[in-house]
Amino acid sequence: ILVVDDSTVSRMMIKAIIDETLPGSTIVEANCGDAALNKAKECATIDIAILDYNMPGMTGIELAIELEKTISIPKRALLTANIQDSIKEKAAEVGVTFLNKPISEDIISPFLLS
Repeated sequence: ILVVDDSTVSRMMIKAIIDETLPGSTIVEANCGDAALNKAKECATIDIAILDYNMPGMTGIELAIELEKTISIPKRALLTANIQDSIKEKAAEVGVTFLNKPISEDIISPFLLS
């Protein structure tokens, strides 16, 4: 499971929810799009990606598009407090599930288990 967020606290919260929901999962984390792309190249498979929208360098949507060029990830989510319709539409266009912040088990767990 790839977790990408520029906030260390957010990554820690997401990882705790993953550990609770899918114990034993391997979690790869990155703090920006470029680091995520580098880590994705090192992974044989990534089954799930949770991407923050607002990050330095590139947005989560831009990252989703770039990741798809490198590795096929069946389940991808964009996690953001930015609930503008245009962002929701862009996420849908690139096949990414839109999840609202704040980070909570009620938001993350259903996505992980879907």
